[in-house]
Amino acid sequence: MKKQIISGLLIVMALSVSISLTVKAQNSNNQNIQVKTDPVEIGKRITDHVAKKKSYRFYAMVCTYYGSLIFGDATDDSEITRQMEKGIEPYVNGKRNYRKGHVDYNVFGIWPFELYRQTGNEKYLQIGKELADHEYKNVRKDGLTSYSRFWVDDMYMVGSLQVQAFKSTKEQKYLDRAASLLKIYCDSLQRENGLFYHRKDAPFFWGRGNGWAAASLTEVLLVLPKTHEHYLPLLKAYQKMMSTLKNYQEKDGMWHQLIDYPESYAETSSSGMFLYAMASGIDSGWLPFDEYKDNVTKGWDALAGYVNKKGKTKNVCIATNAKNSEKHYLKRWKLTGDYHGQAAVLWAATAMVKLLDNYN
Repeated sequence: MKKQIISGLLIVMALSVSISLTVKAQNSNNQNIQVKTDPVEIGKRITDHVAKKKSYRFYAMVCTYYGSLIFGDATDDSEITRQMEKGIEPYVNGKRNYRKGHVDYNVFGIWPFELYRQTGNEKYLQIGKELADHEYKNVRKDGLTSYSRFWVDDMYMVGSLQVQAFKSTKEQKYLDRAASLLKIYCDSLQRENGLFYHRKDAPFFWGRGNGWAAASLTEVLLVLPKTHEHYLPLLKAYQKMMSTLKNYQEKDGMWHQLIDYPESYAETSSSGMFLYAMASGIDSGWLPFDEYKDNVTKGWDALAGYVNKKGKTKNVCIATNAKNSEKHYLKRWKLTGDYHGQAAVLWAATAMVKLLDNYN
């Protein structure tokens, strides 16, 4: 009996060693990633800047607070969580009001949802659920929220809120809403080359609009089961988009304000969102490592160079309405420190931290 036990233990030990060696071999098979600029340093620079500012309910700022939280989580920086709790407190105690009734208002819920997951405080969950449920209070015949405008921006504003509700509650209805909305929007706005029009009557591949699409597809795919009816269509939509974006990336690593207009300026909010999607795709196995590694590394090093010493991101396109006018997009001016860019760089930094942890 003792011999059998010892023999069994030796077999288990041998298998463990074999598995360990296999994992090491896979991770050491020239699959490492090196960047010139530490994403932790860049992300911390931005979160320090954000923490000094008064909090607002504007969607771009909310996306930045959410970005600060996921960055803090990825880097085990609990001080960032404390700072983001301090910022939301006026909305929790009723001294300030958050709004409902529009995709740009309801996305406020991604902030308290992430706080709930990091702290377990039910008061944050209540706010998030209120906004996620209110968004689908009136449903169209196609199952979409009545707020749907078929602007590409909606893919993130609605999709992200519903997927954050699923992550916090584990209720399937939220994930189904997010996946269904993204599938319908892909069918409507995604072109054959994988990129998205801003709106059907605004047939331009606006950088940040495509960034919203890339980020929303990423967030949903990260939690969507492979058995879900929309998993494969959304994965294919994502992969087609990444393949085209790879080809439109400039040699310096950036993407343009209008993706297919090289004469337009290098734009940081779109570049950050594309990097978030690509880095997450490599990390999740949706994209081939060897094919996309260089795009991600040169993209990150380029983007990091647009964050100044004060933690403000440069070359951020101002808020942009959809319009059937090439000039409208080409003439949009660029800002420094705008929260659209702050959020996008934080998302990219978070994805890069995770990627570097897994491949180095």
